Amino acid sequence: MRREIPIIITLVIGVIFLLGPIVSGNIPFTEVSFSALVRTHLSPWTTIIAAFALGLASVNLLRIHGNTISRKRTGWIYSAILIVTMVFFGVTRTWVELQPANREMAAFYGNFFNFLYNPLAGAMFALLAFYIASAAYRAFRLRSLEATILLVAAVIVMLGAAPVGALIWDYFPSLQGWLLRVPNLAGQRGIIIGAALGGFATSLRILLGLERGHLGGE
Repeated sequence: MRREIPIIITLVIGVIFLLGPIVSGNIPFTEVSFSALVRTHLSPWTTIIAAFALGLASVNLLRIHGNTISRKRTGWIYSAILIVTMVFFGVTRTWVELQPANREMAAFYGNFFNFLYNPLAGAMFALLAFYIASAAYRAFRLRSLEATILLVAAVIVMLGAAPVGALIWDYFPSLQGWLLRVPNLAGQRGIIIGAALGGFATSLRILLGLERGHLGGE
């Protein structure tokens, strides 16, 4: 029963949320709308569950990195920095939420967020540019017809976006717009459709109890 009960709960709740946006009538023998019931009484529980999941993830993070620090494993100093910053931002943000009238604390938190976190995040994304350039170099080498098409399209898009492209040829911006609006958009929609079908299939397997990975099974 330890597996059957979670599967039944998942099936019932999944069907209710699936029918919530579709069913517009009232619940039989009541004057309560089914969609209103889902929106008012059940949807807030998703926020509560997400909060518990975030708390569980934070505890697990503390446990793993605390173990790394206690055993002085390689890179333990980064684990210490992670724990200190996580606790600091968690405590300060909680203080700001509990005392919204305290402008000094809000400014103190905002300064750390704007002048510490944002520059570090920008630096991380800036470093990703070098990895993207390396991956682009390996992908754009003329080894096949597909790589050649990818290289030509990438060059046209870059020249169309850069001011020098219009100086070289007036049609580069137009070609860039066509590539982004037609082939690129078609590929993106294909990926989104495939991801949606995959998500639907996975959700259906979970609702039917065929996928039990979230229960600790194989």
